[in-house]
Amino acid sequence: MKKSLIIALGLLVFFGPVFSQVRITRPETILPLKTLQDIIGEASGELALQNEISLFAANRDRLPEEYVTSYYEVDFIMKKLKEYGIVNAEVIDLPTSSPTTWDAEMAELWMTKPDLRKLADIKEIRLSLCEGSVSADTIAELVYVGPGNWESCYQGKEVKGKIVLVNGRPDRAKRLAVDKFGALGLIGYASSHPEFDPDEVGWAELHVSEKETPTFAFMVSTRQGQELRDLLERGTRIEVRAVAKTQMVPYKEQMVSAILPGTEYPEEELVFSAHLFEGFTYQGANDNASGCVAILETARALKKLLDDKKISPLRRSVRFLFVPEYSGTAAYIKKYPAVVKRFFANINEDMVGEALLKNNGYFGLELTPWSLPTYLNDVLAALIEWVGINQRIIYERLGKPVLIVSPTGTRDPFYYALDSFIGGSDNEVFVDGGVKVPAVSMTVWPDMWYHSSGDTPDKSDSTQLKRVVVISVAAAVLLANAGSTETLKFINETTARGLARLGTDKLKAEKMIVEAEAKDIQMSYKEALNIVSVSFDREREALASIRFLTKGDVAIENHLQARTKRLDGLEPAYLQEVDETFALRCLKENVKPQKLSLSQDEVRLSKRVPVRTEKMRGYFNDWEFGKKLGEIKEMPPYQLGRAGFEVRNFIDGKRSILDIRNAVSAEYGPLSLKSVEGYILVLEKTGFVKIQDN
Repeated sequence: MKKSLIIALGLLVFFGPVFSQVRITRPETILPLKTLQDIIGEASGELALQNEISLFAANRDRLPEEYVTSYYEVDFIMKKLKEYGIVNAEVIDLPTSSPTTWDAEMAELWMTKPDLRKLADIKEIRLSLCEGSVSADTIAELVYVGPGNWESCYQGKEVKGKIVLVNGRPDRAKRLAVDKFGALGLIGYASSHPEFDPDEVGWAELHVSEKETPTFAFMVSTRQGQELRDLLERGTRIEVRAVAKTQMVPYKEQMVSAILPGTEYPEEELVFSAHLFEGFTYQGANDNASGCVAILETARALKKLLDDKKISPLRRSVRFLFVPEYSGTAAYIKKYPAVVKRFFANINEDMVGEALLKNNGYFGLELTPWSLPTYLNDVLAALIEWVGINQRIIYERLGKPVLIVSPTGTRDPFYYALDSFIGGSDNEVFVDGGVKVPAVSMTVWPDMWYHSSGDTPDKSDSTQLKRVVVISVAAAVLLANAGSTETLKFINETTARGLARLGTDKLKAEKMIVEAEAKDIQMSYKEALNIVSVSFDREREALASIRFLTKGDVAIENHLQARTKRLDGLEPAYLQEVDETFALRCLKENVKPQKLSLSQDEVRLSKRVPVRTEKMRGYFNDWEFGKKLGEIKEMPPYQLGRAGFEVRNFIDGKRSILDIRNAVSAEYGPLSLKSVEGYILVLEKTGFVKIQDN
């Protein structure tokens, strides 16, 4: 022990002067600290939360006159934009697929026997009546049928002329319970996290075709549903009365567009998006008033910083879109194709304001898919990481950290992650292969009150909202004002983070070889080489995306070209390491390596190139695709899941079916060539592509 102490003291004496000269500095990012501090000082989580409360203090029943004049949410956003001095704002009426939409005037659900008790009322909880329900005034016995989506659920039970209770969403049981077995209506209980909040009422819809029986369905909380189920299973006879008055009203889709025009390149636009509507029945504070108020506050703070001359005038324009989810974004793109061509990047915000600890969640940045590599991923990642690092107490030893907190908000840690593309919000519309606007999406997930009556502003956090607004404003300043200095930083960020991605992908490739069974080593080797090759293609494209910002700067162009050439030189070394891993595995397993070659199908499909038809210009029309699917008598086999989205995206009139398979396989794991071919053949049969033989 004494000897250890003497050694330690000796090291301290020897290295002490060196340690004393090491300067630990505050973490930096790609915006100057002074600019970030100005942004932090101006961005207000309190104002954002107040606006969220004003928008959706509770799930409310929409007033009938809104369908004729304008929606409450649209009027609110326009009023605030005007208050903030943003004069270039307008309400846009979008084309719709139907002249009418569903609305409920009143709905109540009562237990009448064995005692009198109200179970649901849309004036209290708007989600109590499922969208699509018809008017009713019915008294009937209640029968429990479990989930109700299997015929076995009805064995030994008579439900004709009765109301069924289902442990799940009513739409899944409707075709058996009502259409086949003659039930009058349904009561369901299901929500996103009943284990966390058994009193939340989940959101559900009834999708009834013209050939099906119209009916009604109510939703109750899991606690209520289980109480009813328990009574029935104990032999208690329950009678309920369901009263509903619904109607079809004029259907319109509205959105708000606002713009802060650029001075030097006004035709180049950074666009922020958030969905203001998710249908007209459901209104959620987090999903998605939080995203709307976050980009609204981004607009206000950006305008104020410009007015106060704390940031330079915007070189490029910044647009803000408050849309109906998916349908509104797709309709806007279709209505204004010339405007969309100006968009060089999209930042989508969906469910961004939840208190992280209260919600058991983290803040995620969803990156673009591999079909659309972009520097945008790395710029946002750098900003988010800087915010995260500065919220960690450990950095107090470096000097006072740049904390981002709101006066009445939490002091939650800033848990964050960079997530691969999964879709599920309006960023999916922008990155679609027929639109091709690079888009990232910010969100908090999981959400303990997702699509339920519990999605109210008390779950939100003004500190979290402030952090999101700081990131958003900082991104707007960086991207809208990017010149040669910023472009050089973007090149450095994309290069460094790209090398990290390449390392991760090579690790994934080598693990495939190491973990493969002996009989599959050869095939795993082929897939591993594909992963590395496609990954290098992706990183070359990510660097190439920066060329948009160089504006003829020869020095920056040469620098960017040099980085790309260095990638070209690095690829053989990565492939060589995969070769070495393969050779070692073959040696250990006594497997004779085979020379790689294309199969007959690979040769055939390397010569077949799918080309988009007019139907596949713009955002993919899922509705028309589904309709056409129903007309196909013999369906080519395919099972792709989410990978099908990327298969479509890689269709560019240049890539062969084999090229597309290889690109998507590297991203989503080994995919069957037959499945990719089958899906593209379906696209051909439905008129979305033509396949050319080269």
